[in-house]
Amino acid sequence: PVEAMVDTGATIVAISKSTARRLGISVVPADFKYQVQTANGAIKVARAVIKSIEFGSIRVRDVEAAIIDDKALGGTLLGMSFLAQLKSFKVEDGELILKQ
Repeated sequence: PVEAMVDTGATIVAISKSTARRLGISVVPADFKYQVQTANGAIKVARAVIKSIEFGSIRVRDVEAAIIDDKALGGTLLGMSFLAQLKSFKVEDGELILKQ
């Protein structure tokens, strides 16, 4: 399990290098070659595809993710590369509702 924050402003799922390692995704320094713009400025990330993300009863396969240095990311962001594969998502009465 990985604690994550749903972030509709994030284009793709973002995970830290240490979380990636824990999930069995290995990266080397040369993999950090993609420059992306974040709320804190431009950074280099590695790209990966996560085989499956489960969120309650929801399961999405082959989710694009950015792996970010631990110092640059405080927690996992569940971005649009996950959310866009759902039938719908919305916040209603302070509750997040996901439909697959």
